[in-house]
Amino acid sequence: MKTHRLVVALVLVVAGAAALHAKKKHDNWLDEQFTQWSAQQVSTIFNKSPWAQTKSFRGQVTGMHGTTSDTGAGPASNGAVAGTGGGTLGVDVPDFSFTARFFSAQPIREAYVRMLQITNHYDSLPAEKQRAFDQQVADRILHFDVNKAVIVMLAYHTNDPIAQRDMNQWFATQTTDTLKQNAYLYVPKAGQIQLINYIPPQQGGDVLGAQFIFPRDFNGEPILEPGATGRVRFQFYQPQINQEMYIDFKPEEMMYQGQLSY
Repeated sequence: MKTHRLVVALVLVVAGAAALHAKKKHDNWLDEQFTQWSAQQVSTIFNKSPWAQTKSFRGQVTGMHGTTSDTGAGPASNGAVAGTGGGTLGVDVPDFSFTARFFSAQPIREAYVRMLQITNHYDSLPAEKQRAFDQQVADRILHFDVNKAVIVMLAYHTNDPIAQRDMNQWFATQTTDTLKQNAYLYVPKAGQIQLINYIPPQQGGDVLGAQFIFPRDFNGEPILEPGATGRVRFQFYQPQINQEMYIDFKPEEMMYQGQLSY
């Protein structure tokens, strides 16, 4: 009986250790080469991670700041619906979603490259075609110079075709000057950081969106340094929802491969 109990105890210990190892391996998949990431892992980094956050608004929003949501989990409601009609016939209540991504952060750029690899069946391509892809696409994105800039990409979508058309036109016609009083980055140490450049959505903008570019240094020092805590906030006014939008990030969670990445 004692022997039997000992065997059972050992089996439980081994099983527990195996489960712990599996969990640790799962938790640390970010330590793997990005070329090994699955489509689901790419989606996690690109849409709901320390470097990417989505805010959703429903209906005609008045005085609210949106609901943080998981992309692909269905429309989120903040309960601020004015009336029951949307801007387009057949759309009962318009839903708006805005995803802000730190494109200057290494994991976001790696996730984007991996997304392109998966879309183009990179893993099954001959070696020479992989090298061509790396030279023409991957290297350009991965080695993009972000030493002096923090790039926030803002993607947007609504189920209302008329509102989508209006947003596309609005984002396409904005300039750095028209947005200087509309878009800010707030960081714990330096406070409000001014916009220095705006680039409208380019080809493929449905995925990446518009670029809001901020300086990486303030008064000669990085706007974020290792050990930073509190809240990093991208604040932006968008006329289709007629209000200020706040999208928050936690700097203490923005560590990647041992370094603060933003």
